[in-house]
Amino acid sequence: MDHNILIVSEKDQKAYLPYQYNEVEKIYHSSSQYQSIEDVIQDLYILPLSRFQNSILSRFRETLHLVLHKEKGSLFCALDLALELMFKYELNPIIIAACRNLDELDIYLDCLEEKELFDFRCFEIRFEVTPDIYIS
Repeated sequence: MDHNILIVSEKDQKAYLPYQYNEVEKIYHSSSQYQSIEDVIQDLYILPLSRFQNSILSRFRETLHLVLHKEKGSLFCALDLALELMFKYELNPIIIAACRNLDELDIYLDCLEEKELFDFRCFEIRFEVTPDIYIS
């Protein structure tokens, strides 16, 4: 079953990345390091929010990972795009991690630039924020 929602959970301190079942199944069958499909999901698609604490470094690292590992692009292209996005302060690095390919990232960046994020339909984005409790 596909999971087409990015959930950023402050409550769990985790980011649950979107995935397609056939991709997860392919990884499971091609690698002996995983005992089950659930292990693949836990390892690759559920990330601690602490990984994204330093936004500048995270944008750089996640862009490198996207281009090199998901897109199988060159190191030159990866570095070029990572340096470009590194200081794009309005871009949440978790979004880069959630993108399955460069096309999704390009669509998101276009929507971000036009300030029309509601037009982004590659995956749904949900933020689970813990409520502030004030005791007087």
